[in-house]
Amino acid sequence: MKKTWFERGMARVVGAMLLGELRDGVRAVYLRGELPRPPFVLAMNHHSYFDGHIVYLLFRKFELRGKLLVSRENLAAFPIFKPLGALEADRVREALRALKEGEVVAVFPEGELRPGGELGSLKRGAVFLAEKAKVPLVPVAARLILRGFPRPEAYVWIGNPVELDVDSLKRALGAMLSEMDKLLRQSEPRTPLPGFQPLLFGHRGFDERMAKFSRALGKFWGHRINRKDQPKHVQDVNKCWKPQRSG
Repeated sequence: MKKTWFERGMARVVGAMLLGELRDGVRAVYLRGELPRPPFVLAMNHHSYFDGHIVYLLFRKFELRGKLLVSRENLAAFPIFKPLGALEADRVREALRALKEGEVVAVFPEGELRPGGELGSLKRGAVFLAEKAKVPLVPVAARLILRGFPRPEAYVWIGNPVELDVDSLKRALGAMLSEMDKLLRQSEPRTPLPGFQPLLFGHRGFDERMAKFSRALGKFWGHRINRKDQPKHVQDVNKCWKPQRSG
């Protein structure tokens, strides 16, 4: 169904607010993998406040039209998210219609926000939608973790489509989460995980914000500081970071 001018305007405003909150709340979002061409069902673990923001960011990144299934209670409390594609989880026919029309339907198969850690038990909704619509089921694993920066980093791993059963989905999500946890334990806390590329830079730490000033002050004091002599995370963020438009 085509959106009205009011819904389009609200989508732009609320979308900008969501991305602004994400940039303010995280140091960066890193991505591994690519989403297939729609339609498909996206199934992601739900372990952080920013998971909905990340789904919206993926829709923007890959220029997708889609729905995110949320509880009826949450959407009743925050109807402002409807223009962005939020849909009550029990409106199955509308979700199937969206898939039939070439959209993406995103689902949190755990059915609730859970503490970070092991994957919880999965409900069958994502599998049911993919079966009925005859579309791929794509697992997406996400980790939000505070390491060597004032704000947490978000790591998002897009897996290959899985067989249409709950066990296959749980194995895929569990394996990706376990591998990310292993990489996090083995990696230097201020270095991005191998295989992940920056999708969005957000809040910069004090050292990153002061890098240019520190070089200038070093010149004044006669201690020249080359960019290549700065820590790698400062080099990377100053090379890549810039205010990003949300419109």
